[in-house]
This record gives sequence, C-alpha cells and structure tokens, in this order.
Amino acid sequence: MMSVNNQKALLTFRLADQYYALPIENVIEVAAMMRVSTLSNAPAAILGLINRHGAAVPILDLRIAFNLIATGLDESTLFIVAQGSNYHVGLIVDEILQVKYVDASAVKVAQGLGRYTTHIISDGEQLYQQVQLQTLYEDYLKTIES
Repeated sequence: MMSVNNQKALLTFRLADQYYALPIENVIEVAAMMRVSTLSNAPAAILGLINRHGAAVPILDLRIAFNLIATGLDESTLFIVAQGSNYHVGLIVDEILQVKYVDASAVKVAQGLGRYTTHIISDGEQLYQQVQLQTLYEDYLKTIES
C-alpha cells in the first residue's frame, strides 16, 4: 500500500450498504461506462470486455461477485480500472466515494470477512473492507484467459 508519513492511500467505494476500499497503487483510473462486448460461457459476474486504449479489459460486477442483486448499468455508471500483478480489470461498484488517507495502524487484518476481503480499515467514522484483487482474479478472471 502506498504510504506517506505512515498514511495509507485508499480509493473508497460503496456496494449496497457496505463500504470498501482498494489500495491506491491498485487503481489505474475511474472511468465512465463504455460499450461492453459480451463473452460466451463467462461467469455471470463477468459482464464482458471493454477496449481500453487498445487492450481488452474484463468488466467484473462486484455486486454479483459479492452475492448482491445486480443493478442496471447505463452511460452514467462509473467503474474502477484496477491492476493486479499481471492483469487489469474493470470493477463495477454502486458508488465511488473518494481517496482516503488513513494511518497505517487503522488497517487491520481480519478473519471471516469473506472470500474477497482481507482487512478492516477505520477512518474514525466509517469501517471499510479492503478488497482482495488476487482472489477475484483466481475465481473469475483466470477462467476467461486464453
């Protein structure tokens, strides 16, 4: 996680009534919805591929991956383009909030959160669950690699 003076930078977002975060070093950009090319036989959470600067990037609906009811998408839908060690993915979320800087001591490893979250982060007002991109990759994105 990017650290400045023992501060961790996180992009925060919401899914339903829960709050989540991604370390800022995993975030490439926040982008507006674009045309999605569907994939046959892809998991339901993979909406398809987008063309991002000439590269095919899979779009993953985190509501579906997190067992929530999917909502409609339109041209006003924003998504997070995130990067793992050797892949990029677009993450559909309900609302992108802001970049938060929290003290490193506020980031705690937590057990039993769920398969796709690893840490609990408190900013003093709100609790955020840190999303684990690698597990999402293993469960969804690896299945569509050629």
